[in-house]
Amino acid sequence: MSHRSSVIKATLFVLLFSWSVRAQETAPAKPAEDSAVAVTRKKAIDLLLSLAGQLDTLHSAENRARIGSNLAESLWNYDEKRSRRLLSGVQEDITSGLNDNDTNYESHRQTLLVFLQLRRDTLDRIAKHDPETALTFLRATRPPPDMQLPYELKDSEKILELHLAALVAAKNPELALKLGRQALAKGLSPDVISVLLKLRRKDEKTAQIFYREIVEKLKATNLSQNYVAMESAVELINSFQPPQANEEAYRELLGIILTSALGNGCGDERVEGASQICYEVGAIFSQIEKYFGTRAAPLRRWISDSSGGVGPQRAAWRELNEVMENGSIDEILALASNRPELEPMVYSAAVSKAGAEGNWTRARQIAAAASSGQLRENLLANIERAQNGTTINAEQLASLQQRLGQLRNDDERVELLAYIARQIGDTDRKAALGFLNQAGQIIDATKPGKKQLERQIGLAMMYCSLKSDRGFAIMESLMPKLNELVSAALALDGFENSYLRDGEWNMSGQGGVGSLLNALAQNAGNFARFDFDRSVILAGQFERTELRLMAQLKLAQSVLNNQPSLSWYPLSRRTIID
Repeated sequence: MSHRSSVIKATLFVLLFSWSVRAQETAPAKPAEDSAVAVTRKKAIDLLLSLAGQLDTLHSAENRARIGSNLAESLWNYDEKRSRRLLSGVQEDITSGLNDNDTNYESHRQTLLVFLQLRRDTLDRIAKHDPETALTFLRATRPPPDMQLPYELKDSEKILELHLAALVAAKNPELALKLGRQALAKGLSPDVISVLLKLRRKDEKTAQIFYREIVEKLKATNLSQNYVAMESAVELINSFQPPQANEEAYRELLGIILTSALGNGCGDERVEGASQICYEVGAIFSQIEKYFGTRAAPLRRWISDSSGGVGPQRAAWRELNEVMENGSIDEILALASNRPELEPMVYSAAVSKAGAEGNWTRARQIAAAASSGQLRENLLANIERAQNGTTINAEQLASLQQRLGQLRNDDERVELLAYIARQIGDTDRKAALGFLNQAGQIIDATKPGKKQLERQIGLAMMYCSLKSDRGFAIMESLMPKLNELVSAALALDGFENSYLRDGEWNMSGQGGVGSLLNALAQNAGNFARFDFDRSVILAGQFERTELRLMAQLKLAQSVLNNQPSLSWYPLSRRTIID
């Protein structure tokens, strides 16, 4: 860690630790606030419908598919028929893109990658609402059978089928089983195990059927020559154990691996050049020994100091991560009974999810149900901190100003001022705005260029998050500059980055300008929640139609999805608007 990083972190710690904290319950929404939210949501829906009517003005199949896919998902709960019509057009555009016949290999490869990603993104969106339609879409958009896919995508169809199976397992376990079986017929993979775990959480009977079929597949597989199958078998042993797994089938699975290991010389110390299966057996030796006793004894030598428990822990963490990402609060909590060693993480994740939904009563109930007294105390303390606000008094303000003077450069000062403003913004808006004003003075004095523009955009986001008109004033002054930069980037298209596809901006986030535009799109909620009408007008100042449509789409989505505030800085990594 650098000295400068240490100074900043120490400064933040001292300041935040010393500031007083006051508890405050989340105030219930007032009727007037509810009414205002409803009005804004209605405006967002109307905007989406208007954008849908303008989709055909775009010339780029990529942009029509990208924007159309987003529109279809956002409108599904309000106008399903319109969404399905939009998806029909998206399907046509993606199919067209996948039939690209550009003779330039790199250009052709990039086009395929873009449209295959659009296909996956659209599949995810449809699967949330209608698993059967998602499957129909998947089959209708398959690349031509004679197409030479890039090497890294040679198994993409199987992977995508399993991905869909995992997505729909909760809503349609029968369809998930069907897709899982189709993929299993082509060979084992860790994704097959992922589908099994999803099925287990929804339909135990269906999961047991699929488990049996996987074991049967392993019987006919040479594990010593198929590392993916071997890895999948070990994953299955660690992830699906009795009583969840049928004990007879579980023993049979262990026997398959034991027989294969012994047959490949893992039990013979005279054999040189051990097979990979020997090392894998070491991680599951305790399970094999439990069922096969002395027959497994020759394999004991493959146990390493680090192998004990690593496999089961890895499987447990994988399952926890999957449920945390896509599961409900109840599904997260259900893991605690199956994986007691993960109880702290399970309860923390459930509390976090309840808090993100604004359900602090449920969060406290979850915390109170934790079996460990220390865990209960920690969770309740975290809830208090999450609901508390931070204030700053005159003495602390003076201390902060002194510490700011001790920092080495303006980058660190701006970062600290912005960080503190975010911490106190909910409870001390006046002080937070003061810190932003101070940061703004530093930014205004920065040399014109990319860094200054990024900071100005980030500052505008923060002002809007604090309901200050200063945010819109900054962005309105920057719109001419953004349009100039877009025009300049287009003039350089093909030299360093590819900004255009079919004559339109391709939304891929390439280059500095692309990164800035994508950061604005991802942070649209900061503007829309403050003043939706003004945000729409601001987005309308983009001179290029495709940029205006995407910007206004993201504003509407942020309202309907209750998009949380994001980082005040534009995203530093290259991202693609999905």
